[in-house]
Amino acid sequence: MAGLEEELHEEGIAFLGGTDPADNTLAPFTLANFTLDPDVGAVVCGLDTQMNYTKVSKAFQYLTRNRDCMFVATNEDSTYPSADGLLPGAGAISAPLRFALGKDPICTGKPSSTMLDCIKAKVHYNPERTIIVGDRLNTDILFGKNGGLATLLVLSGKWLPLL
Repeated sequence: MAGLEEELHEEGIAFLGGTDPADNTLAPFTLANFTLDPDVGAVVCGLDTQMNYTKVSKAFQYLTRNRDCMFVATNEDSTYPSADGLLPGAGAISAPLRFALGKDPICTGKPSSTMLDCIKAKVHYNPERTIIVGDRLNTDILFGKNGGLATLLVLSGKWLPLL
């Protein structure tokens, strides 16, 4: 989550929640003390290893009470590899909101073309001399194929347990 906050800060985008100690609590959440910040225009779900009911509840309030608030996911990875095995990925973090809202977020990460469009806007490269290396067929490799890039699947991460 801190990485996402760093990226938003570098782009000059204000944010709240995330690593804020007030949101990193196991205390019960109540609407009695909650007020929507009118400046919030999007709920962004990424890999959050400190996910809790307060964060889900606040996100749900923004998405249901502000019609213009966008529901965005950084990526849809169901899992991610750790040194000791697979753990839930960013896609699993957005799952409670997907279920509660009955809708999917806009995905800005792999395999969405949005991510490649952002890369193209900042880095000029020759697609014919560019290769995407990844360990997931459904995100990394699909991202490369959708963007017209060469791809290389490495047998680690998600596919390692299958070997």
